[in-house]
Amino acid sequence: MDDTPEKGMEKDFQQRQDTLYNFYKPAQPLLSEEEIESLTPIYNSLLTTDSRYGEQNLLAEGGEKRIFRTYDRRLDRFVAMAFAVHGESIEKQEQFLREARLTANLIHPNIVPIHNMGIDTEGKPFFSMELVPGDSLGDILKKIERNETDYREKYTLDVLLGLYLKVCDAIAYAHSRKVLHLDIKPDNIRVGQFGEVLVCDWGLARIIHEKDEETQPGELDGDILNDMTLSGTMKGTPGFMAPEQTMQGGEKAPQTDIYALGALLYKILTNEIPVEGSSANEVVENTGVGKIIPPRKRCPDRHVPKGLAAVTMKALALAPADRYRSVQTLQKEIRRYLTGFPTHAERAGPMDRLSLFTLRHRDLTVWLLFFFMVLSTVVSVNLLVIREKKMEAEEARQTAERNFALYQKKHSEAETLDAELEKASILTSKFLGVLYPEERLRLLEKIDLTRMGPDRVREILLSKSHLRFMLQEFNAAATSYGNMGDDPEIQALLEMAKYYGSIKPRDRNRLTDGQLADLLANKETVKQFMAYPIYHYHTERKQQAAPESYLPLASIMLARVNGIHDEIIDPLKLTKTENGYHLDFSETPYTTYSVPIAGSYRKNILQPLHLHSLDISHSRMALVKELANLEINELRMIGVMLEPRNGLPGMLRRMGVQRVVIEQGQYPQTTIAAIRKSGIEVVEDVSKIEH
Repeated sequence: MDDTPEKGMEKDFQQRQDTLYNFYKPAQPLLSEEEIESLTPIYNSLLTTDSRYGEQNLLAEGGEKRIFRTYDRRLDRFVAMAFAVHGESIEKQEQFLREARLTANLIHPNIVPIHNMGIDTEGKPFFSMELVPGDSLGDILKKIERNETDYREKYTLDVLLGLYLKVCDAIAYAHSRKVLHLDIKPDNIRVGQFGEVLVCDWGLARIIHEKDEETQPGELDGDILNDMTLSGTMKGTPGFMAPEQTMQGGEKAPQTDIYALGALLYKILTNEIPVEGSSANEVVENTGVGKIIPPRKRCPDRHVPKGLAAVTMKALALAPADRYRSVQTLQKEIRRYLTGFPTHAERAGPMDRLSLFTLRHRDLTVWLLFFFMVLSTVVSVNLLVIREKKMEAEEARQTAERNFALYQKKHSEAETLDAELEKASILTSKFLGVLYPEERLRLLEKIDLTRMGPDRVREILLSKSHLRFMLQEFNAAATSYGNMGDDPEIQALLEMAKYYGSIKPRDRNRLTDGQLADLLANKETVKQFMAYPIYHYHTERKQQAAPESYLPLASIMLARVNGIHDEIIDPLKLTKTENGYHLDFSETPYTTYSVPIAGSYRKNILQPLHLHSLDISHSRMALVKELANLEINELRMIGVMLEPRNGLPGMLRRMGVQRVVIEQGQYPQTTIAAIRKSGIEVVEDVSKIEH
């Protein structure tokens, strides 16, 4: 609106500037014409009569288009330029340009953007588009199949599924614009060097409207743009075409693209197309009758997850009504698999659900096994010590007549030790409590090892060595490990203890956050059962420091609890604003933000950052509980569905959140109403947010 106070002030300020400019404007120009021209190089370049595009170098050639790499002089960058292969007739040229017009109207981060279209000096139509360095998804799958190390390590199944979800985003957007792609395949998907995913080649795309439905403002006009797909011939790629595409006059619908997405997922899982055939015609015939070979049967020697195999078969159903009702529904199934939940398509039984639950919480499972092992060891030691002391007490009683003073001393020692053993037993039985390493170490120090066998002695010495290492008493730990023999794992811990003992000569001191991050980065030596207690004891005892110094340690712990390789850890995007610290966690692969300590007690890795605001938009965050123990004022979570939804309002209230930003339609209105009832501002329309 032009009548707002801000607009009035802006207009007044502009008038003052114009007045000052006219007042101080010199009567004669201070610069020559050549000097003035040198100040506007971009404007001048647009006035030249030179050709806009430079030399064209062929990049790829298909059945319909040739793609060249050329330099755009106006925009000062390289672009991809497409020419029609069959451009002899005006009808073929018009069909080629319709593809450019339709694609240019599909504006989405995962759809190749069109920059320009026109007729060159030779009268040939062309259009230019984004030039994305990288490979097609088809090239990536071929290189993985050839067992090229770089590609096999970079493109794991989880990474490929992340790329697949971006393809689904593009197709879901196109469907919202009533556009079908009708030629989804690996060669039509470009993958950039930095994770960019672009769906290309919309030459077979078709706009769908209800019969006699009028085109509304902002919608694509199918009467103009659909002619390119109405030639009456079968079009598509065998193996990725839906059954209805193989039949003349077959009705096309969003489920047609969903079938192709199922074939694409099948290709990712098996590197094969869903149907067999010695020729293209045989593949088409098998497609028409639904001869789909289940992926686990097609590749029995390949790891194909049961949940993804079921999703693939549902998307490849012969009847469109039996496939997923929308691309978003298919995406939810993939996200369920990625977060460790069973897919709806697999109809998992109790054992499958239990197995997936264990995998989702494998760190907690390992920690519980270690906890019970330590508990068993301590209880066994307690019983052994008690039995020995009882024998000593009995001997003292028998010799009491000869040496009553000695009996009293032994009896007093036994009572004191029994009390300490009882206290230690209580500490070790607190399944839900925080561990007490100092108490355990003090207890083990009191045990008389001279009456025990070599195996028991070694077990107790190893426990004492581990406890000293966890407490950062590296010099004492090095001495203990040095008496443990030549076991390779013990020797690795010995060398590490010596190294950090030289860095920190006094055992009472603590490592810095950065030094501890380096220590915990060594996963081969510092196993999970030691890493979590080390981190817990360190953060419990460390001095308050700037959040920036804590970032390396936070990155390492996030990688460990999420099972991410150190070489692909991205630095945390922490910035300091006038209101406090802001962490940009958007599009991160982390699903777990907390370290399991014991039982249900968890330590949130982000808590020491003392955040004012947090952005988890489009990340893999899935569970409300991962936000526990955080205190923040603003939370952005666009494109993230946290479960359970009924626990979200209470968690936000406990976190002290004052403002939450979500995508419009992301959560049910009942959930949004519950959040607002807690006094929290909910922003749904992202486009209206001022950054």
